[in-house]
Amino acid sequence: MKGEAELKVVNLKKWFPVRKGIVSTLLSRKTEYVQAVDGVSFEVRKGEIFGLAGESGCGKTTTGKTILRLLEPTSGEIYFGGQDITALNKIDMKKMRRKMQIIYQDPYQSLNPRMTVFDIISEPINVHELSDSLAETEEMIHKSLEEVELIPAEDFVFRFPHELSGGQRQRVAVAR
Repeated sequence: MKGEAELKVVNLKKWFPVRKGIVSTLLSRKTEYVQAVDGVSFEVRKGEIFGLAGESGCGKTTTGKTILRLLEPTSGEIYFGGQDITALNKIDMKKMRRKMQIIYQDPYQSLNPRMTVFDIISEPINVHELSDSLAETEEMIHKSLEEVELIPAEDFVFRFPHELSGGQRQRVAVAR
């Protein structure tokens, strides 16, 4: 596929300082870091599907959270829709997140087990103030469920994650 990248990540780094004991801190002048993400670069064009795979603990989740700026990058560049999102303030970044989503491989861990499907999908609608009324929120939720082929939506809105199959949970994560 040709065209400009919808998401472009250039030399992304996220390092965390290592916490030391008091004696080590007094004796050492140098701060040590865990290099959770170190030099990650990739591009995703419109219409492409991109998956980030790797061993447990290799930095996949940290990479995703850093791209969404839920964690601030140590260094690197992140462009979404051609815009450098590393330069956005918190308010503008919150608006930008309306257009972004991370979907984890195991949706059960990313879905609150105490919330119904309705509550799970309505949460980002409420956070981003995308609806003016409960009726509009309900309509948006039903439309989202239908788009991911959880039909009829009425059969799913009041279920909890443990009442869904793995595939259905994945679809709820996408609908969210």
